[in-house]
Amino acid sequence: MSTPARTQAERRAATVTALLDATIESLGEVGYYATTTRGVAERAGVSQGAQQHYFPTKADLVDAAIGRLLEQLAAGFGVEPDAPTELARARILLDQLWATHQLPIAPTVFEVFNAARTDPDIAARVKELLGHAMAAVEVSAAAHLPTYSALPGFRDFLLTAVAAMRGTVVVSAIAGTQGLSPAWPVLREQLLTNLTALASADPKARRAR
Repeated sequence: MSTPARTQAERRAATVTALLDATIESLGEVGYYATTTRGVAERAGVSQGAQQHYFPTKADLVDAAIGRLLEQLAAGFGVEPDAPTELARARILLDQLWATHQLPIAPTVFEVFNAARTDPDIAARVKELLGHAMAAVEVSAAAHLPTYSALPGFRDFLLTAVAAMRGTVVVSAIAGTQGLSPAWPVLREQLLTNLTALASADPKARRAR
């Protein structure tokens, strides 16, 4: 039995997916400045004419790739934390956040962050998408940690946790830096200590522990 021919929409979607995956791969392997539209088209196995039809410029490619990156990161977060207490659920949610920073695409994300330092267009896009990602984290936290998330300093706690994870991942990726950043279990327990201290300052939050 022959395989049914793909529709035009399916072929279009497959081409776009191949181009975005190739862009992400190129950013991770050779960096932002060495990534070219021709190189991406070759990696994707499509003609440069097709690449230019869907993404006329490198900026268009990278912009769409950033969105795809964050979609992939978000896919690993938000699994229902099955635990009886908010503190236990907080531990699970922190583990999920850490796991997103360990995905193979994480180095590509940091490469895009680096490019955003000197490219205003990429910076604007990264700022927008990071805002959406942080909002998704806050929504999940509010759903599973209602008492903690109501604390005045809880958003600062989340921002601190994410910043600590990013910094740890960046430093640990550099050869010879072992011991210069904490192992995840140590960092996680320190973050949880900060969270319980935040709750201890509010009598209404003590029941979450």
